[in-house]
Amino acid sequence: MVPVVYQAYPGGPQQVYYVPAQGVHAQGGGGFLEGIRAKIRDLASTDKLEGFSLSQTFSETFKHHGPDAVDDYAMVGSSRTTPPIEMVETGWPRPWMFFRQLAIFVAAFVALYAVYKFTGNQDMIPPILFMGAFAVPIAVLVFMFEMNTPRNVSVVLLAKLFVMGGVVAICTASLEYMVPVAGNVPGIVEESAKLFAVLLVVRGTRYKYELNGILFGCAVGAGFACFETSAYGLNAFLPTFVQGLQQVTTATQVQQVFTSALSSMVDNLIIRGVTAPFLHVVWTAIAAGAFWRVKGARPASLGMLVDSRFLKAYLIPVAMHTLWDASILFPNLSTIVNLCLWIGTGLTSWYVLFGLIQQGLQQVKSEQQTQLQSTLVNVEATLGLGAKRYAMQPQGPAGA
Repeated sequence: MVPVVYQAYPGGPQQVYYVPAQGVHAQGGGGFLEGIRAKIRDLASTDKLEGFSLSQTFSETFKHHGPDAVDDYAMVGSSRTTPPIEMVETGWPRPWMFFRQLAIFVAAFVALYAVYKFTGNQDMIPPILFMGAFAVPIAVLVFMFEMNTPRNVSVVLLAKLFVMGGVVAICTASLEYMVPVAGNVPGIVEESAKLFAVLLVVRGTRYKYELNGILFGCAVGAGFACFETSAYGLNAFLPTFVQGLQQVTTATQVQQVFTSALSSMVDNLIIRGVTAPFLHVVWTAIAAGAFWRVKGARPASLGMLVDSRFLKAYLIPVAMHTLWDASILFPNLSTIVNLCLWIGTGLTSWYVLFGLIQQGLQQVKSEQQTQLQSTLVNVEATLGLGAKRYAMQPQGPAGA
């Protein structure tokens, strides 16, 4: 193992030990669950998680971080604010900003709903819908932003991906759904639409890391999820409201209809919010991360879409999406079966995603190591140490 001291970004000096890649598979495991995990890793072309701990990963979540730390996290991605590869954190990141964002959105959602309940002001309905639909997907996006250790993606680009990518994805999916059979295969329709949006919005070779692809996919998936949840929330509000209006005779009853419709919308938003981390944000992150694993620093091409390293991994979010929506094909499935499918697909999706994140961190480690070695060679050449190194080697005993 080779120790290297570097300056974390942001943070203090840390020491990282690079473990040779061939040691990754040294540890084995048995049992049914390990067999399933091994098959998932084989399909995703990822390695067993090493050095990952949920407690360590979220150890900074509830600690105090001042305004300067927030600025350091947000002001990255430009040519002046992207740290050099030698200063990039290569261990498992410890995100914390995502929880602040989630807490702010949830507090705003609760406050708006409480004000409506107290005042009956119907102007509260649109912001309640907005906060409820956007809270969790954006929190997951911020989480992935923190996991992108190269810090080479700006908040401006993420906003572009969130808005433009989400719009392109939802419009593309709507067009695909015009094909009659498409309604039976939402996994294929929506996952292809979101990946198309990622590739359309992000072009060129500047962003070469697998972690970049994961973040881009998460941004488009978050935009898609927010717009879709807004539609679900509105669909939960309008039918209840319209049906209620048909039976009212007084102004007081109209207010009661509003309250009942809003309650239906809020229930829908809460359910969608709780399940949001296991849906579009993680599925599109997997698909885009797998594509960036193939793409790297090269321009995107159609041939990359049939590369087995991408194609096998891409089948995972398609399959997870299909299983999540199994009730569309099999409407008689029980609630218990649906719940088991949701839990299984959610855990599997995050397991695959963490495997891809680990792979992305290893890519950054490898480039950092190469850069450090190159710097060392250049320094030795400048100081003339390269030629002296061989002359200073110890000599063996005479006659040996």
